[in-house]
Amino acid sequence: MWVWVVRVWWAALPFTAGPVLADGLHETSAAWRSTASVGLWVLWGLVLVGSLLAHPATLVLIRLALPSAVAALLWAGRADADWGEVALVAAISGALAAVALSAPVGQVFVNGISYGDEIRLLLRPPAVLLAGPLPAAAVITVGGAVGGPLLLAAEHWAAGGVITAVGVPLAVLAARSLYSLTRRWLVFVPTGVVVHDHLALQDPVLLRRRSVASFGPAKQGSDASDLSQGAAGLLLELSLSQPITLSPPAKRRSSNQEVQAGAILIAPSRPGQTIALARQRQLV
Repeated sequence: MWVWVVRVWWAALPFTAGPVLADGLHETSAAWRSTASVGLWVLWGLVLVGSLLAHPATLVLIRLALPSAVAALLWAGRADADWGEVALVAAISGALAAVALSAPVGQVFVNGISYGDEIRLLLRPPAVLLAGPLPAAAVITVGGAVGGPLLLAAEHWAAGGVITAVGVPLAVLAARSLYSLTRRWLVFVPTGVVVHDHLALQDPVLLRRRSVASFGPAKQGSDASDLSQGAAGLLLELSLSQPITLSPPAKRRSSNQEVQAGAILIAPSRPGQTIALARQRQLV
């Protein structure tokens, strides 16, 4: 339901936020106004189509677009604006931005590329990334993509040229980093469960149903191999009847060799649903 709320609100933005943005652009130069208007319409169309196509890439697009819409509304209301209208539209957009960042919405989009009888759940990002790198990557992605063209439209040729030359490549790199985090999953498959996490493992690891001894909340002080990457919140412990071999990513191989693990710790974005699915799939 919340996914459709986000879709409907975005489709309605030309009618809700359009007048506010038009008033904000009215005081700018013709070239800047035309460039911004075209960019806003292109962005609106891309996000509208992307919201209907469930995919990890379109999840990143939506999660960047809604906060950007709030920022644009606040900019448009900087002078001679009806702040009641601005605040209302910005508040609703901000609330839906929070919804877009939620685990249930994320699950809908990552399952858009699932195969057959499998269910994918996002893994929570490392807490250290939430403290700064993730918001910074979002700002770089949006700012790098739009900053150069807007500066050039404002006839700031030197700054616009530099920002375009430097900002666009940085925006691509930042967007790829954000996209990579949407491809960290715990996947329930007919034969068991797969840990698909490029930050913790060289290759995805399949844990077959018959090899799973227990699956539930991790106990304090557990000596299980930690694959959570320092994610905050509840960790789940998956114990095995026989040890498995875990290979760290190649970039960490020099300092971390293969290890034998009889249990692992993971941090799915929806731990309650994860346990319910494990019971449904007879993993516990």
